[in-house]
Amino acid sequence: MPPQSDFVPKSSLGIVPPATRSRGYALTVDVWLNEKQDTDGAEGLWRIHDGIYDLQDFIEKHPGGSDWISITKGTDITEAFEVHHLTSLSEELMKKYFVREAKSKRNFPFTFKEDGFYRTLKREVNKVVKTLPKQSPKTSDFLIDAMVVLLFTFSVMAVRYWSFWLGILAGLFLGLVTVAAHNYIHRKDNLRMYYFQFSLMQVREFRIVHVLSHHLLTNTIDDLEISLLEPLLKYLPIDKTPLKRYTSWLMAPLVWFTFFHSSLVRRLIDAHHFNCRNLKLTDLTALILPAVMYFFGGRSLFSTFIMWNFIIVVGSCHFTFVALHAAHHHPEIFHDGDSPRSQQGYDWGLSQLDALMERKETTGSQFMVLTNFGDHCLHHMFPTLDHGSLEHLYPIFNDVLDKYGVNLRMISQWDAVIGGFQQLVRVEPNSNPPDLKKNR
Repeated sequence: MPPQSDFVPKSSLGIVPPATRSRGYALTVDVWLNEKQDTDGAEGLWRIHDGIYDLQDFIEKHPGGSDWISITKGTDITEAFEVHHLTSLSEELMKKYFVREAKSKRNFPFTFKEDGFYRTLKREVNKVVKTLPKQSPKTSDFLIDAMVVLLFTFSVMAVRYWSFWLGILAGLFLGLVTVAAHNYIHRKDNLRMYYFQFSLMQVREFRIVHVLSHHLLTNTIDDLEISLLEPLLKYLPIDKTPLKRYTSWLMAPLVWFTFFHSSLVRRLIDAHHFNCRNLKLTDLTALILPAVMYFFGGRSLFSTFIMWNFIIVVGSCHFTFVALHAAHHHPEIFHDGDSPRSQQGYDWGLSQLDALMERKETTGSQFMVLTNFGDHCLHHMFPTLDHGSLEHLYPIFNDVLDKYGVNLRMISQWDAVIGGFQQLVRVEPNSNPPDLKKNR
């Protein structure tokens, strides 16, 4: 299928998207990964900057878990490598796996120069990371464990007393748990990341969509969190008919309520295409919640199924609404198609500042940060650090912002919500790069 002009815009960053970008509903994460190999110039191995590496023997040795290496074979992992390793030890380790220089130019414009914004910030953070309070991650662990207990408690009570009000409470806790579990998905393999799968979503799939695509290529034409929502929600500034523009406001609630279920459907489509090779035994964790509801709820399997799906829908609405209005969609935020800061030599850290705004209400509270994608900019910069540790990085972050004469834009949650709907109907690309100057 050829690209549709109103569906796949030309990237203002010069990024060539995989052919799957034009397929609409046929786009799935594994199809995207497969066809990404045609644009990344990794030559069937792993690409980091302009080097080709053979990491096959390193897959099982990777401290963060084998998935990170195995699923990225044949792709450019430059951004992932830079952002997920704070020290230079990983660079030294990679020397033994170097094969040759890449034959083609990188598909992405982002740079990581030693004197650039991001590497400067990373060096400064690395100096203090070992001194960060040990209690902060423990508090995050306590909060998510407590929310899981409440999720299961209200879910069982909703069945036992057949109360949809209790089901709403259970659904809200499912949404909170799913957001909080995302804190653990970015890190090395751990037990708590599987809390995420109570939502019907899968850790492996989310690591591709969110961690390896959205986090690294934020708001670009290759950001899966944008492309998987199309054509229902079109966040990129492209030519849209008035009907398509304003019906997206009506489509948005449909996306919120069905997001968890549609993720399952998309994964089943992937399983069909790839002979179930990407399904895992751990996917069965999604059945723990309905099983507990059935055994302790005292009602029929059918009644349990109905209430479980009701809880899934409520949790989906909560999670998706929070996610879509957390940081990235507002008319003043860079979306591919807008004029970028630079098409060449675009510091990755500055690209993140361009592609998000921070919400005032979520800073200062570890619970709010953990359950509302708070401290979002620092989380993008240092995703492997626990959310609870991020607040301690602000003094360093502010110093580096001052050094480079840029600013972290702050808005209210209400403005973020309104801005998200305004972005859906925006058709004119911004002609000027985002203004991040101090004293704006």
